[in-house]
Formats: sequence, structure tokens, C-alpha cells
Amino acid sequence: MNENSANVGDRIWSDGEIGTVKYVGEVESTSGLWFGVDWDNQDRGKHDGTHNKKKYFETKSPTSGSFVRPKKTVPGVSFLAALKERYIPDDILTGGIDEAEMFVVGDGQQTAVEMVGAKSIVQRQSNFARLKNAVLRDLKINRCNEGSVVRQLIPNVTEIDLSKNLINSLEEVAMLANQLQNLQDLKLSENRFSLPKDPRSLRSSFINLQNVFLNYVNFTWEEIEFCVPMWPKLRQLHICFNNITTINKFDIELLQNLELLNLEGNKISDWNDVLHFAKLPRLEMLILNKNMLTQVAFNDVGPDGKTESFPSLKSISLTDNLLSDWQSINELEKLKSLEDTRTKKNPFCQQEKLLDTRQIIIGKIGNLKRCNNALVSGMERRGAELDYLKTFGKEWRASGGDQDPEKNNPSEEFLKKHPRYKHLIKVYGAPEDYELITKVTTLKSGLIQVNITCEQGNNTKTIQKKLPGTMNIQKVKSLIHKLMKVDIASQKLTYTSTKLTDQEFELNNDMRPLSFFGIENGDTIQVKW
Repeated sequence: MNENSANVGDRIWSDGEIGTVKYVGEVESTSGLWFGVDWDNQDRGKHDGTHNKKKYFETKSPTSGSFVRPKKTVPGVSFLAALKERYIPDDILTGGIDEAEMFVVGDGQQTAVEMVGAKSIVQRQSNFARLKNAVLRDLKINRCNEGSVVRQLIPNVTEIDLSKNLINSLEEVAMLANQLQNLQDLKLSENRFSLPKDPRSLRSSFINLQNVFLNYVNFTWEEIEFCVPMWPKLRQLHICFNNITTINKFDIELLQNLELLNLEGNKISDWNDVLHFAKLPRLEMLILNKNMLTQVAFNDVGPDGKTESFPSLKSISLTDNLLSDWQSINELEKLKSLEDTRTKKNPFCQQEKLLDTRQIIIGKIGNLKRCNNALVSGMERRGAELDYLKTFGKEWRASGGDQDPEKNNPSEEFLKKHPRYKHLIKVYGAPEDYELITKVTTLKSGLIQVNITCEQGNNTKTIQKKLPGTMNIQKVKSLIHKLMKVDIASQKLTYTSTKLTDQEFELNNDMRPLSFFGIENGDTIQVKW
């Protein structure tokens, strides 16, 4: 970039930082040409575009602006120049020593393709033709309009990463995409773009594009919505860490094919804004981590109903928001298809001391297969649901609950707080009176009387023992070794419950305590090997 090459709106690179040129010209009390730059990193600048009380340009923050001499900037390069720099070593271009370059070929597999300097350009082009994933992040690309030569050189590219470059126009990106009709994944994060004049006119350039990444591009939802018509087959939209604070009602038809929406790191505070996506028919994953949401609510149905919102949603992530109470978790149970949720780092997580937060969530949401990024086994679900019944049993009883089905009439307030409680009673039975007695913290009060059975030859040996609920399975195995002489490494433990006599459950985690599996007085542990 020479002194006269930059225009207002251009993107420049200097000393490891990227910014947008907002002014080109002289500055009072100095000589020579300056670029007035609004830096992406607001800490890189020194002022708001003002020098000696004169305003030269506008900045996004009071400290993101500065003046830079043109010679301090590095020239931008073309897309093809960056492609060759990344995927053709210098020695090949000059006919030097043998060298290998790594191409991503096939379905995401990396294969080393040897390209020897003395070999012909035909072979180099052949290897480019096999390129599927072009990773061109942070290579100072500032232009992409290079015509059909792109299509001839890399006809089979399906994924391009143009993050953190100097491209300032989505129309420029469309010119590139128009030459790559197999393009499915496009990463444009950490750039600053002007909006296209007519997004719908660019649809043919992105005819097969499915996944778009526009993280850290400083867009509002209105700007995202304006761009969406460019991508008619969009399936994944990643728009993290932008300036999205509110979401207005929009044309649902624009996102009919959307399966994943990632809004992490914005400043959305109103759940009603999120509900604008509720009619998307194919949306399976919604990521809302690190926003400012205070509640989740589906008011179209009662406490034990199933909402019409988000009919296909299987996974929702709400980590690091401001969810203040357990009612938001109750509301998630209303989702018809929900199987996976993440809710860590919310205020409600600190409120419950009686049970592990994960166990309460599993107790409240019946179809979860994953909770906070870990699988939910059938055994864990049973233990969590039994503990849920016991833990909130006194509250149930005080609200009008009773072991006698004809007298069991808990209050509406209780059922709103615990909408699955009636269902859990149907599955496991109502908690008994002795289970509702507040436990005292003594070893005796924490003992569980179990039957331990072991088939030895033609005989079955049974021993009754009182074991602490805190005793883990590894220690149970050690005890069995002492009592029944069965090698610890060979033991496979299961148990049957007095309440579910027709089912047998595995004790499949040596580090978990007996209480984790929901083992109660009278249950039987079977020893197999």
C-alpha cells in the first residue's frame, strides 16, 4: 500500500492490528499524509477522531481512533495471492529443493500431497483441484474479484475461511463465491463489512451455501436480517459476539432451512426476542450462552403442557446468563423434542443446596439425554428422579399431597414449581412417611440395609449388610471380596429395587456412591463375574 492507495472505508493492517480508514488527508500542525483509523480493538487507539479540538472522523468508541502514517501500514493482497502463499511453498515456485504441502482433501481428512519444485505447473493445478478446505485466515486479503481463474484453480472447494482479513464488502465476497458453486461453509468472522445494496440479487452466488460464520463482525440483528436473503439454503448461522441486543419480528420464510442458530456472546435480555425464532420448523440447536436472559417462558401452555414453540429443538444452551430461578428449567420441559441442555453459570445454580444442580435438572426435564455436556444414563435418571421425589416430598405433603391417591391433591402452586412430580409418583410411587423425615448427619441415619447375593456353583449366597449411602461402588466391591472371596476385577454388580422388581440396573461407575444410584432399604445387589 503506497501513500495514495487507501480510501475511506478501506481496511488496513498495522503492527498486528486491523482497522477501518475513516479519513485520508493532512492533519493540522503536521505535514504529510495521514490515515485516520478506527481500530477493531478499541484499546489500540488513542482518541475519538479528534485532534486539537477538531473532529476529523467518527469512531465506535472514545479510544478506538488514531492517525497512522501510510508507510506504517502493510499492503493488502488478493485472494489468489494468499491462496498461493498458503498452499504453494516458495521453493516450488522457484524450482528449489523438494518440499511437501498439506492439503485438506476428501471428507475433512488431511493428506500430504508432495509437490516437488521441478514438477510442472500442471501437477500443481491438479493438487489445487483436490483442495476442499481453504484456510486463509489472517492473510491480509483485501480483494476477491479475480474472475473465472478462481473456478479453474480450485473448482472443488467446499469450505473457505476468510476470517480476520481486510475485505470490507460482502459484495466482494459474493464475487468470489460466484466462482465456487460447491461452496457450503463460509467463515467471515472478525471482519468489518459494508452491507450490500441488494442482497437478493446475490443469491445465485451462494446457491449451495449452508453454513455461515459471522462472529465478531459488529453487526446488529437488523443488519444480519438484511443479509440473510443472500443465503437461500442456510442451515447453520453463527453470529456470536456481535451487537445484537434486540430481535424484531422477521420473515420466517428467510430461515426455513435453519437447523442451528448460534447467538452466543450478545446482549439479548428479553426472552420474547428469542421467541421470534420459535416458528422455525427445522431448528434443532439454539445456542444462547453469555447473553443477559433472566427467564425462559412458554406461556401458550400450562405447567405440564407441551408448547408449540420450537417444534424440532433438540438442544438449547443457556450457560452464563441471568436465569434467576428454577421456573426456567420447568419451562424447558415444555419443549417437545428437547434432549440436550446446558445451563451452568446462572444464578439459580447457587440456590439449591439439597441436591446437585445436575440431578435436579434431570429430575425436572424428562427426555434429556445430555445435561451440561455429559450423557444421562438410565441409571442416573432413576437415581435423580428418586432423589427428587424424596427431597421435595415434605413440600409436596405440606401442599396437600398424600400417599392415598384419593386424597392426593397438592396445590397449584406446588405443581407449578414441580410439574413432573405427579408423573414421578406414577412411576415410582409416592414417597413414604419415613422418607420425608429430615435426616440428621450421623453415620447411623445414613445407613442403607441391602441384600447382597452371589451365585457360587449351584448355591446362592445372600448376606444382609447396612452400608452408608456415601459408600462408593469400588469400596462395595472390596467388601464383597472380603465377604464372598470374589476377585474385585471380575465383579459386575447390578441391583434390583423393591419398587421395580422386574428391572435390573447396572452399578456401572465405581466412583459413584450408593445414593447416586437411588439404592434404598431392602434393595438387592447381585454379584456376577
